[in-house]
This record gives sequence, structure tokens and C-alpha cells, in this order.
Amino acid sequence: MHVLESCPDPCFVLTENLDIKYCNQGWNNFAVLNGGSSQVLAAEVVSRNLLNYIPEDLKNFHAGLFALARKTCKPVTHDYECSSATMFRLYRMHIFPLDQGFAVINSLRLEHPHDRTPLEPNDSLYQTEKGMIRMCSNCRRANRAGDPAAWEWVPDYVQRMRPNTTHGVCPACMEYYYGSFLQKCKEKPSDAA
Repeated sequence: MHVLESCPDPCFVLTENLDIKYCNQGWNNFAVLNGGSSQVLAAEVVSRNLLNYIPEDLKNFHAGLFALARKTCKPVTHDYECSSATMFRLYRMHIFPLDQGFAVINSLRLEHPHDRTPLEPNDSLYQTEKGMIRMCSNCRRANRAGDPAAWEWVPDYVQRMRPNTTHGVCPACMEYYYGSFLQKCKEKPSDAA
């Protein structure tokens, strides 16, 4: 654990069932940097299942990554975007199988200012009938209410995340970051991972 504690990157250790066993200080720093509430700090998530923090449409994908690491007894990696209001950031998740459970390190691979056209926050455009604002868990764009294809860059929603924010994955990120997995699911559902 000492190696993970001294690592500045967000790191955590999971049980075989994907329950969070440990998070380093980098986890807390990452949560604060991304506007996370106190509910996602290490003290609150330890002993909870990692999949509880993954959007529903990506739970099978992430479970498959851990299953692949266990099956091959080799590290597995996956790139994903997790941008801030001002910076595009690309991370790489490294999953290391342990004798019992997994160690995960998320390292920053690329960071630069956004080139996206920003829009002003307008809750009437983005709040669903239930009052929720849906944001892509990767690119952090907001989904226009009633239009599943319209995802727009509203940096204020990223900078000051509202308590009524929910997460999903926009079609562009789903295709770019998870497309090969989705294709495998279509071809051989039992072998996808």
C-alpha cells in the first residue's frame, strides 16, 4: 500500500468482488479536481462496490475488464476521458490482478485547454422531467432534455456540479472509448470483455 499511497495518481485496491478496500490521497485529489461531492471521497466509498459508481451502460464493460485481468493474470489497460471545465484530460486506467483482488492506477496521459464551444447553463434546456441534468461521465457534456443525441459543452455544469446531476455516456464517447467492446457484444455476447 505504501507504493500506492505515495503515488500522486488516483489509485485504489478492490476485493475480488470489486468492493473498494483502499483509496490513496490521489483519489481524493482527483475527486475534488472533478467537482465530486464528499460522497465520493475515500472515507465514504471504502467497503462499497466500485460498480455502484459506474454508469449503468458501462457496468458490464468495467466488470469485463476485471474479469479479463483475472483470466489472463496480466495487467489490463483502458483509456478514458475525464475533463475539467477548462482542460481536456485523457487518463489511462491500469488494472493489476493481485492474489486476491485488484490494484488500479489511473494515470494522466494528455492534458490541454479545451477547444469546445462553450454554452451558458440553461436548466430549462437540460433538466429532465424529473429535474435531473444528465452529463457524460467521459467528456462531461450535458445532454439536452428530450433529445438523446444532443450533448453540449456547458462548462458551468462541470465547474459547479449541481446535486441533481446524473451520469451516462454520450454516443460519441460510447463509440470512441467503448466501440470495440460493443462490437464484441454483438458478435459473441458470452465472450465480450
